[in-house]
Amino acid sequence: MLRIRQVKSKINRKQDHKATLRALGITRMGQTVYHDDNLVIRGMVNKISYMLEVTEVEPKDEA
Repeated sequence: MLRIRQVKSKINRKQDHKATLRALGITRMGQTVYHDDNLVIRGMVNKISYMLEVTEVEPKDEA
């Protein structure tokens, strides 16, 4: 599980970088989202890594 937080503004960024933020579910500065750790998410994170803070976390048990 990945905890992804936006730490830099999307102002004056490329359109595809803004679209990647939206695809990750991030809509505002400082927002944190959680995603499963897979190749698709890793690729998105790699593309805009300069704008994000990424931390690996253990998934919570839902029992």
